[in-house]
Order: sequence, then structure tokens, then C-alpha cells
Amino acid sequence: MNEDTIQANSYVLIRMPSSTLRITQVVPNTTIHLGKFGSFFADDIIGRPYGYTYEIQDSKHVEVLYSAEGLFPSSATNEDENEDEADVDDNKEDSIGTNELTYDDPNVQKLSMREIEELKRSSSGEEIIRTVIKSHTAFQQKTIFSKEKYKRRKQQKFLRRFTPSSVGSCEIIEYFQYKDQNRILELTAESIGLMMSLGDIRRGGKYIVMEETGGLITGTMLERMGGDGEILFLHENEHPNFEVMKYMNFPESMTQKMVKSLNLLQLFDPDEEEEVKILSDETLASMKPSRRGQYYRKLSQHKDFTHIIEQLRDGIYDGLILATTFETEPLLEKLIPCLEGSRQIVLYNNCKEPLISASHKMMADLRVLAPTIMETRARKYQVFPGRTHPLMTMKSGGGYLLFGTRVLPSKVQAGNIRKRRKIISNNNDNFNDTTQN
Repeated sequence: MNEDTIQANSYVLIRMPSSTLRITQVVPNTTIHLGKFGSFFADDIIGRPYGYTYEIQDSKHVEVLYSAEGLFPSSATNEDENEDEADVDDNKEDSIGTNELTYDDPNVQKLSMREIEELKRSSSGEEIIRTVIKSHTAFQQKTIFSKEKYKRRKQQKFLRRFTPSSVGSCEIIEYFQYKDQNRILELTAESIGLMMSLGDIRRGGKYIVMEETGGLITGTMLERMGGDGEILFLHENEHPNFEVMKYMNFPESMTQKMVKSLNLLQLFDPDEEEEVKILSDETLASMKPSRRGQYYRKLSQHKDFTHIIEQLRDGIYDGLILATTFETEPLLEKLIPCLEGSRQIVLYNNCKEPLISASHKMMADLRVLAPTIMETRARKYQVFPGRTHPLMTMKSGGGYLLFGTRVLPSKVQAGNIRKRRKIISNNNDNFNDTTQN
């Protein structure tokens, strides 16, 4: 799979001038609709590299913008402002002032809504913005900063541009943070990155995961593992939920090789699993092809199930990650013995109280060392020369992480240790008496 170009039937993240994000599947011979920004033919971007910015034409074809301006063109939309350098210097002097002489009045815009709608049908986005600015009678009274903000708002409204990007874990988090944050349990890029670090997710490892983010955490682990390793995905339904992970465009052969699933009933009561009888070659030859295929699928699933149960009993896994609303105490009691020594246990929840209860249980468990709760929160800043400050609004969340280390407690009893120390102390006393004599 070529990760540098847009492939047919793959998912892409489309960024629009209004900061709106959309994940869509690029199906050949179809039209992709972007609401007020227009529609375009999917074939026009198939085979093109990610990251290019396109402008939608009236014919629904797209034109590649090879300049470095991206979604937003340069700020020189007013012809009066880029006559020469002297005018720019004058505007810089004006920027020292304030907007105290400007006021909100709909009459400062001479264009009516009807005229603007006509411009939308007959002119490009940049032409509309240029016309709207020229018709604004109070535009020249604004400071440079205010002019830039006004232009940017108009660009977000009228430009018919978009930029397709590849879909990774960070892009999915960015998309769902503003669409449906609860669907990914309020995860942020910082919290999932810390989860991968604390869980020691690495290439070639074997991990147990139970999560309710549609496969986002599992997909992030696959990114980090680089196609080598194994993930045991626990779920409560008949089939696992990978509705979010499908956007990440992993090859089906890779997920089938690395991701194995097991529901909770099979985990807690494996003896109830139905046995698959081995049929003779004569019996298989007499079966219909559909029945024979069904039999081979059941046999393969049963072999995978038997292999997973053997691995759980042998305790060969390298880590455990739980991001679920289920009660974690029975899960920990069942899964901690499945880990090798010095392996990491990580629990995530968007609320702190369930993790506090779990940490009390882990502190009393000699198999877990130093359980600790951490909160992840990062505030975004606007960074401009002389205008650096935190953003006025931001999404809450980020959740909490509880992590600890799986250890193998010693079998020596504390009473035996004290008795041994007493014997050593008596021997030392005898040694001292002999020396004095």
C-alpha cells in the first residue's frame, strides 16, 4: 500500500477553510460533496499526493494550488495596500492605534445579500472577498490586526478550497473532538501518546487490550508496532467494534495477522466454548462447497481460540491496556496473571473516581508495583510576534491514566525472614562474646 498518495476506496481527512473537518471515502466514479464549499469528482484526487491544496471549479473539477499559501491566500487582497512599501509602512503606523472609532453597523457594507449571492454564482472566492472589502466603507479605519481578522473570516466563508490528508490516530482524535468526543472517551493526542509510552508499546510485543473507542487505541498501537507483534482485543459483544479504526486504512492482511479477538464470555468461561469435530476427508468431499467453507472457518476460529487460551494461561503477554466503562476489578484479577514480570498495566478513564477505586485494589495487590494516577491536559496557544497568549476557548477533557508494573512476588514468608534475622543476630552476639574472651 502506497502511503504517500491517495488510493481508490481509501479514507481521507478533508480540511476546509472554515476549519471544518470531514472524513470521507474516495470511491472512483463518484462525487464528493463538501456542503457550501461545493462538490468535486473523486477521480481528480485519486493517485495524487496527500497535503496538496485544491480549488473547486464550477465544472466540479479541481485545480491544484502549487503555491505555499495553502488553504488561505496571502493577505494582500486589497489593491490599495500593496502599491509599494511606503503604504505598508503607513499601515504599520496605523496599527499602533485601536478600533475605538469603528463600530458595528450593517450599513458600512454597501453590498446587499442578493448581490453577494449573485457574486457567488459568477465569481471566484478571491474575487468575492476583494469586492466585499472594497464595498466596506469602514475597512480602512481598522488596524492591521483587525483587517487580517476580517479577511480571514471572509476567506473561511467564500473560498472553495480543501486539503486532503492521510488519516492517522492524531487526525481521528482531532476529528472526533469536535464531532463526537464521547465516542472516543474524550481521548486527546497527549493522553493517547502518554498511554503508548507508559504501556511500553513497541515493535514485536504481545499486548492485551480492552477499549471502547471503536478501535482507536488498537489502531494507534498498530501504528507504533510497525507491522510486527500481536494484539489480543477483548470485547463484550459477539463481534469486535472497529468502526473508528477502519478510517486508518490498515491492510486487511495486516489486521488479520496482528489482531486477535476474544469476547468476555470466552475469557471467563473458556470451557463453554463448543468443540469442533475433525471430519474425515470422505465426509468433507460429500459436503456442499458452502458448508465445507463454513466448516473450515469454524475450525480455524477454534484453533485461534485454543491458541489464545494457551497463551493466556502461559502468561506471556507484554502489557495490558484497559479503556472501558466496565468494572475493572474482575478484569484485573483475571488478566494480571497473563502478563510476564516487569510488564506495564495501564488503565484509562475520562473520570477519575473509577481509577481511584482501582488504584486502591492494586495497592493491596502484591502483583502490582507503585500504581499511580496521572491527568493529561495541554492548553493550546496562539503564537504570533507580540501576540502570544492561550486560546480563549478549548475543549475540556484528556482523561486520567492509572499505571503500574506487574511484578512476581517472592514466595518467602515474612515470618521466616524475621526468624532468620534473629538467628543471624544470635550468631553475631556469640561472635562478639568469643572475641572479648
